[in-house]
Amino acid sequence: MTIRLSIFVAVTFLAGLGFLWQAAQFPASHEVSTLIGPRTWPFGVLVLMLGLLAVMALLLWTKGPEPFTGSQDASSPASEPDAAVQRDHLAGGRWRHLIILGLTLGYTLTMTLTGYLVATALFAALATVVLGERRPLRVGLNTAIAVAIVALVFDRLLNIPLP
Repeated sequence: MTIRLSIFVAVTFLAGLGFLWQAAQFPASHEVSTLIGPRTWPFGVLVLMLGLLAVMALLLWTKGPEPFTGSQDASSPASEPDAAVQRDHLAGGRWRHLIILGLTLGYTLTMTLTGYLVATALFAALATVVLGERRPLRVGLNTAIAVAIVALVFDRLLNIPLP
């Protein structure tokens, strides 16, 4: 498990550095007419990702794989490769990643038919259910918050009108 986690950290860190270099090629805020330039968001996310990977590498180096597997004892079942992953068959645990991918593709198609906010609301509600939430109030709140954040970020912060 330690070798797999170490390889994951190394490959993800190298990929993040490559994407960081590509993000640095985008125009900065002083080069465009919006408050926040196209470089800001990917640059911020990548710096955060690289920082969290550095913390993960430090924990892996100092404490081993236990913080990531939930196991303190090497003989327990959680030290097996995928024992830390919890499967929820009601929410399509095995196929969840493919369902989310399909929802993302449907989101882009729906956006052209219904507009950005309606497509975002549908995507947020369906993704919330696929990821395991069953309580209607929480699904509704998550959807409303997602739509509000998207609308505020694009319309107010970035000055990009939504279709």
